[in-house]
Amino acid sequence: MPPAAPRYSQQLLALIEVIEDEKLSLAEIARQVGAAAERAGIVRPSPVHVRALVAGLRERRRDKREIRRAAVDALVDLATQRNPNPFAIVEAAGRARERVEARARR
Repeated sequence: MPPAAPRYSQQLLALIEVIEDEKLSLAEIARQVGAAAERAGIVRPSPVHVRALVAGLRERRRDKREIRRAAVDALVDLATQRNPNPFAIVEAAGRARERVEARARR
């Protein structure tokens, strides 16, 4: 039986972050991470765990993009004088962050 890793090292998590590409399927990323882990001398992670970690990483990136997009939209509104309130940027980003946090609580 191959060795198993109930907890994954920071090195493996960093490896997943480097390999992860939203254009690739979760299965392909799991294969690439497993092969890279073996080459690095790290215990090969479970494909199920890799997929879960990648899904979480993608969700966090999506959440960050949503917050950034809200701030950029508010900045454009300020620059074009659609909304001359400079605090609207912080407010828009805050509302987006609240939506992200509410989704995480579900």
